[in-house]
Amino acid sequence: MKTWSTYPAAIILGFSAHLLLGGWAPYETVIDLVVPFTRQLGVFILFPVIFVLFTAATASLRRYKDTAIVFSSTILWGLLTTLFLSFLGMGLAMATPSGFTELPATAAGPAMQFFDLSSLGSLFINENAFMQFTLSTTTLLPIMVVALLAGIALRPDREGIRPAYVMVNSLSEAMLRLARIFTVIGAALLLFISADFFRTFSLAELLPWSSWYLLGLLIAIVGAIGILLPLLYAITTLFRGGNPYRIILGIFPALFSCAFSGSILFGTTPLLALSQQNNGVRKRTAGIGIPLLTIIGRGGSALIATFTIIKVITFIGSSVPSVQTMIFVALFSALFSFSASFSAGIEVPFIFVMVLQGIQASSVAQAAGGLWVLLPLIRFSSLIIDAAVIGFGGAFSSRTVSPDDRVPLEELM
Repeated sequence: MKTWSTYPAAIILGFSAHLLLGGWAPYETVIDLVVPFTRQLGVFILFPVIFVLFTAATASLRRYKDTAIVFSSTILWGLLTTLFLSFLGMGLAMATPSGFTELPATAAGPAMQFFDLSSLGSLFINENAFMQFTLSTTTLLPIMVVALLAGIALRPDREGIRPAYVMVNSLSEAMLRLARIFTVIGAALLLFISADFFRTFSLAELLPWSSWYLLGLLIAIVGAIGILLPLLYAITTLFRGGNPYRIILGIFPALFSCAFSGSILFGTTPLLALSQQNNGVRKRTAGIGIPLLTIIGRGGSALIATFTIIKVITFIGSSVPSVQTMIFVALFSALFSFSASFSAGIEVPFIFVMVLQGIQASSVAQAAGGLWVLLPLIRFSSLIIDAAVIGFGGAFSSRTVSPDDRVPLEELM
């Protein structure tokens, strides 16, 4: 898909619009009106697409007896990347200078409305199956539960079920076509969203007191996407899964969608379309692996949370915390990253609160409130890595099922 030029162009236009029109009242009014609509439109078709694809993929995998290998490879990738990225965040925190010269006074940021862990069970299944479709607009888990059950029942092992299987399989092709259409439209949506992103913070104001921290975020992004994830992908596929940098090239418009929108769901539609068309990910693995990794593939959030928490503790305590404390932060950041997927938009602050409560550091937690001014950049850094984890995970699951799959160069253009 020729999105490799339209998405960067949309971001450049959004930045140019901010530079030229920022502060002009009519422009600000238009952005305020249009951006909420574009965010909603970006996920408008996602839930029905995921339901059909997950159902068809489950039925197809049961037909070819590949269900266990796809689910296990996806879960393995999510766990491995989360753990390795968390410790990468710890390593970066140890290797880079102190992140802040000062922390700003805690401003009245948006209310922290985190996911209530006590209600987790209600998201797995509801007493009315039709209500599964309306349980949540921030996570794909309810849709995946009912789609999994429908896919299990659709296994075409009897002649009477075969027509239903064929119909759902054909409908999944239509859903993928719809995802590709929305991926093309996504460039126009990203123009407005990126313009709104650039006006939410002033880099010139942030640099004086957080220059080392911002440099650390940049190193984290480059180190995770450019080194660690490609290396993990190459090792886990025994260096037979194709060039990992071609996979990055194939999905990079989706990385921009997730990062600038501040929502992993906004970028899931282009991730599905681009993974299938550019990276040769098979439909039955993309339909399961990519949605599932939106919940368990949150290594980017764990990385940024680990790095930030250690930097805040170092700044408040005026000394580097002990290795045991840093290992605790890394492990629990990895653990809480799985629950953070239910706190859309504030995944990293969710991990902050949970980990800092675990080490009973109330003064540090209060100081971390000053990081609200950095929230757009924190979300940007964590989500762009999360999206890369999901993209690589889809390719890894597909290559595990079909080791001879390759990424044709002509399809990347």
